[in-house]
Amino acid sequence: MKLFGLEIRRVMQGLKEEKQNQFESVLQRIVAAQQGTLGPVTPESCMQSPTVHAIVTAVSRRIALSPVHVYQKTTSNGRDAKEKLPDHPVARLLARPNSFQTRADYWGDAASRFLRWGRYFAFKSRGTTGPIRELLPMHPQTVSVKQDPKTWALTYRWNSGTDSQDYQQSKIHHVRGPSRDGFTGDSPVEDVQQAIALEIAAESFGASFFANGATPFLVFNFLAGIKGFKTAEEEKQFTEDFQNAFNGSKRFRAMLNPPGMDKPTPIAIENDKAQFLQTREYQRTVIAGAFGVPPHLVGSLSPAFNVEQKDGDFSLYVAMPIVQTFEAAMERDLLTDADRSGGVIIRFNLDSVLRADFKSRQEGLQIQRQNGALSPNEWREIEGKNPISDEDGGDDYIRPANMVVAGDPLPVKPNGAARPNGQGAEA
Repeated sequence: MKLFGLEIRRVMQGLKEEKQNQFESVLQRIVAAQQGTLGPVTPESCMQSPTVHAIVTAVSRRIALSPVHVYQKTTSNGRDAKEKLPDHPVARLLARPNSFQTRADYWGDAASRFLRWGRYFAFKSRGTTGPIRELLPMHPQTVSVKQDPKTWALTYRWNSGTDSQDYQQSKIHHVRGPSRDGFTGDSPVEDVQQAIALEIAAESFGASFFANGATPFLVFNFLAGIKGFKTAEEEKQFTEDFQNAFNGSKRFRAMLNPPGMDKPTPIAIENDKAQFLQTREYQRTVIAGAFGVPPHLVGSLSPAFNVEQKDGDFSLYVAMPIVQTFEAAMERDLLTDADRSGGVIIRFNLDSVLRADFKSRQEGLQIQRQNGALSPNEWREIEGKNPISDEDGGDDYIRPANMVVAGDPLPVKPNGAARPNGQGAEA
């Protein structure tokens, strides 16, 4: 008898030899049996993995919500500062990268491809003259990169399926992560495809197993003295008839054994003893680690996890490296030499993903306001509100009256006596 493409007798023998509570060996056989249906895991098919899907969705959505600004580096009171340039051609380009994608669509897709492929390509469409007018995404699978061994220059070959064309580096916006060859970008999916394939296989097995009502494997034996089926065709017909009669929702039907056949022996796989749940938990952790993502973002929670702290870790260790990779590539590919030498920079605004809850955010802003680090208008800008006028103190900074600059003399009372401890008012 065959079930899920495996011979029950062989499964039973394997379970006895390798111990039934070692589910890892069962999963390995499931992967081997399903290779023909799953195929090798690729950056396209990897989204069948719940963990990879959760990672790509979490990261790409957060980056898609983060606006991108062009700034001019300046100095203010002898310190480095930056001024937003909303009218810069690159600022207008990044606000609307092309005619068929919104800003959020573009960055969500760009982050998704970068995460799955380890690289991102876009064609810089300039029209006839002038600055870059559109960024046209190019599927990583259709682009191959070559480097000239003499000049070190990169050439990009784009294969559309019906035609191929070579482009110089000046025509392509190329964002990449770590790369073994030094210029393309390695896909984390391809590096851990076995771990992803194992999770997909476990997911497929669980769906098939529970779709069948979690019915245990059954082994039929003939009574002593019975030779069994006369032909292989009879055995095949019995197997098919049994599966058709008792599969899925039909499993509660009454069964009458054929003459000479003993009652079936069930081989149950208990999820806890088989370590099925532990295996899936482990796979989530392994895959999340390969992407550098905190486990709680993919549903791997334990009492030891501080979710608020992990959210901060996500912004610092996951979102920040990705946006900085895009920033560096955009400054190289989109800005002119004059822009770069003149101090023009491109930065994502991660306030939308770094913001705490309302109460914690207001408490933090209040501390800055009371200590003179924030003006009312700066506070209102952070909260997305319009500024107030100078007459109403919109740009005023305050400092507690009981604080003085180190080294300055203490404030003097009207009678000439120094106020104790720098007090700003009479006791």
